[in-house]
Amino acid sequence: MPAIRDAFEQALAESGIGLPDRGLARRHALRRMAARLIDGEMTPAELATDDWWETEVETEAEQSFVALIPQCDCCIEYTLGLDQQTWAAQLRNAALALTSSPPIGPGC
Repeated sequence: MPAIRDAFEQALAESGIGLPDRGLARRHALRRMAARLIDGEMTPAELATDDWWETEVETEAEQSFVALIPQCDCCIEYTLGLDQQTWAAQLRNAALALTSSPPIGPGC
């Protein structure tokens, strides 16, 4: 696996493209995840399968989306204090706002 990463990084460097730092990469991934939610490629509960709620965000749209991601999928209704339909609707609205906000840079 390291050989693949090395080749990838070399190809990027030769193209004049640098890898984003971890925080920026997570923000790009957050935007893509919001788009996948809107497109029906993932469910709201699937958002709670990683530590997305810990993502450092910079924009209001990112904050609104991340604030709705629970820490675990087993306690969504307890964590959120909302019924799941209301939460899913709010999450979708936040995802729409995030994906329609200005991109944070190349790659989004």
